[in-house]
Amino acid sequence: MWVDYQRWLDKGNTPLPVEPIRTLEEAKADLVAAATAERWSRETGGIVLNGVRVGTGLDDQNRLSGVLSAIQLGGLESVDFKAQSGWVRLTAAELQGIALAISAHVQACFTAERAHHEAIEQLQTQADAEAYDVMASWP
Repeated sequence: MWVDYQRWLDKGNTPLPVEPIRTLEEAKADLVAAATAERWSRETGGIVLNGVRVGTGLDDQNRLSGVLSAIQLGGLESVDFKAQSGWVRLTAAELQGIALAISAHVQACFTAERAHHEAIEQLQTQADAEAYDVMASWP
């Protein structure tokens, strides 16, 4: 048997590497990590409001909160705001609407991530894990 294997190797053949077998728990952990990464990407990827692309990352949210506070404290009627798609002039009411839209978007992303985590936890077999579509059902 060993001699046959040596002859096979001598002909230039190479054995295929054995792929490690992932456990169901490892597959589920990878899916959970992928869902979390996708949530982050979608959460911080921005939204379009009335044709204006607005950032939704933490810095964007903090900047918007700061501008809203400044408007309320300073009695300004409007401010110049640098959105991802360029400059716009916004009123306090428009800024509040943007803040609410961003909050709703962020919450929808977390709700989708939670649904994925709960669905992944329910997977029973390796085939279930391989068939699971972590890219489905995102806002």
